[in-house]
Amino acid sequence: MNILNILNYSPEFGGGIAKLLLALGKESKLNGHKLFIGFPERREWQNELSLHSEIIIIPEIKSASVFKFSKIIHNICKTHSIDILHLHFKFALAFSLACSFKKCTIPVIFHWHNIPKVLNEFLTPQRKFQNKLKRISLRIVASFTDSRIINYHISISREITELLTKNKWTDPEKIIFLPNGITKNNLQSNRSKLGLKKVPVIGTVANFRPQKDYETLLNAFSILDKSGVKSELWIIGDGPNRNSVENLANELGISSSIRFLGIVQNPAEVYNNFDIFVLSTHFEGHPLVLLEAMSHGLPIIATAVSSIMEVITHQENGLLVKHQDAKDLASAFQILLDDESLNSKLRQASSETFQLQISIDDWANKLIAIYEQLQK
Repeated sequence: MNILNILNYSPEFGGGIAKLLLALGKESKLNGHKLFIGFPERREWQNELSLHSEIIIIPEIKSASVFKFSKIIHNICKTHSIDILHLHFKFALAFSLACSFKKCTIPVIFHWHNIPKVLNEFLTPQRKFQNKLKRISLRIVASFTDSRIINYHISISREITELLTKNKWTDPEKIIFLPNGITKNNLQSNRSKLGLKKVPVIGTVANFRPQKDYETLLNAFSILDKSGVKSELWIIGDGPNRNSVENLANELGISSSIRFLGIVQNPAEVYNNFDIFVLSTHFEGHPLVLLEAMSHGLPIIATAVSSIMEVITHQENGLLVKHQDAKDLASAFQILLDDESLNSKLRQASSETFQLQISIDDWANKLIAIYEQLQK
């Protein structure tokens, strides 16, 4: 079986999606299948994927214009004898195929990694009002696309499943709930090797894009710093908003206490130097990065939004803070730095939560089982 996965963007930092695709490529090969992956641009991190999959660069994915995109995809599917088409992130990809005069004759899966912006329950009242008409029009678009080409929708969180059902974007029977899998890590901390300062390290791993609420994170760290607490903030990631975040750090006078680490080839080594892990965000599909942090037994602080609350229960296996509330986040930092008993409890709970998660290999095999079911 030949499987084509298409992503509409090529992040500079592969992150969680790179790990998922790598596992899918390996397990597909072990099961006698071949995985093809389409990206709009080539990135260095894709080299590892190419060991188990065939990478196809498709610049037109970015625009996903109705005629160009659909024609190119039809040609790729014909050239490589594709049996399954799996689309990720941008629903316009599916809509483009649905609008094509030439009907797609192979099974199609659409993978929901995030909540559709128009369905985001955390929009401001003004944005919600503006989105009313969009919701109506997109429901029509979604219904048309769903009925014409989509066999299954894969949802990575219960919230996404509920929103798709509530807004009638598809038949509930066509939605498959499949949370992201996690890589198992058993590394030990090695602070002395890296020559680190003996101060608490607050860490985060997130690309620099609007979804990640770096403004609140930096303002919270500034409040902590001005209170006299000596600590460092380490950030793994890269992206289009990096310069603006670095400028904000300079404006707040905290740049000397922040390490912008960029893209790290082996982030596990850095995770083991964190004392606290934080995720400040506006929304998440499935907080894979939190589970990765839990694999290192880190106490977690995260924004109380979307699917984060499917993973974190406040004061049981992490601390939840209010959305865009720098004071609340700074207070959570202070609590975990001061309360050793709570810190220890949350570390233990993190490890236990991680052990309950599906492994990345099991995730890949569940997805392959879905592919195989569609071929019966």
